[in-house]
Amino acid sequence: MIDMTFKNLVLILLGTLTLSACASPQSAEDALRHWYPNEDYFQALDTETLETEAQGSSAEAKLNLAIRLVNGDRVELDHDRGLEIFRGLSEEGDPRAQFFLGTAYYQGAGVELSPSTGIEWYEKSAKGGYDIGQYWYAFMLSRGRGVPDTDWISALPWYRKAADQGHPTAQFTLGEMHESCRAGLRRDFEKAAYWYRRANGPQKDLPSQYNLRRLIDLGLVEWKDGDPGVAPQTLVSMDDASFPPCAPGAKDPLLE
Repeated sequence: MIDMTFKNLVLILLGTLTLSACASPQSAEDALRHWYPNEDYFQALDTETLETEAQGSSAEAKLNLAIRLVNGDRVELDHDRGLEIFRGLSEEGDPRAQFFLGTAYYQGAGVELSPSTGIEWYEKSAKGGYDIGQYWYAFMLSRGRGVPDTDWISALPWYRKAADQGHPTAQFTLGEMHESCRAGLRRDFEKAAYWYRRANGPQKDLPSQYNLRRLIDLGLVEWKDGDPGVAPQTLVSMDDASFPPCAPGAKDPLLE
């Protein structure tokens, strides 16, 4: 997934991108209200109106304008100007712009390729509380991308921060980490199922459904209301008491 182009990564986030400078949210519900207070408003504006909005103090308008510029969306493609806006907002401490700027450096999109610089901006974005920045910073650490070596232990708290804000892929990753003992965690199928269930919330995450159902079918966790599929059927006991005794002198026909 990390090998996608900067343009594609920007487009994935474009549909829900807005900005807030408040403190980091404390729950998934708070995160939605915090990071997406004006969802779709700026994306629906024509470019001329968005340009006017961006001339003011609205960081959200500036950020959405920058996204259009680096994608050539309803405006002439202009990487330099778009990245200039990202940089300005990043230096003001905007964690969303820091994430986009980090992606530009990691991909070498419009700037000189520098994975290490990209990771530095991802770290700033993560520390700024942005759930997507937290997830991707954790991803880079855990996969050894732009850093000297893989570091699941350092990645773990950032996956948790993103997961607590409702980031489904971070939640799914935590489930897998509890299954596979990553970052020094003890294997715990109940905790793995807990995170798979959270990831499989309203968005109905298919990988989480698959992993959760696998744990259920293997008898490692109990099925609960809301889990994928139906509760497994209880198998009939196969001990001797489950079979009626043979009549005296009767033989098993299969052995005759």
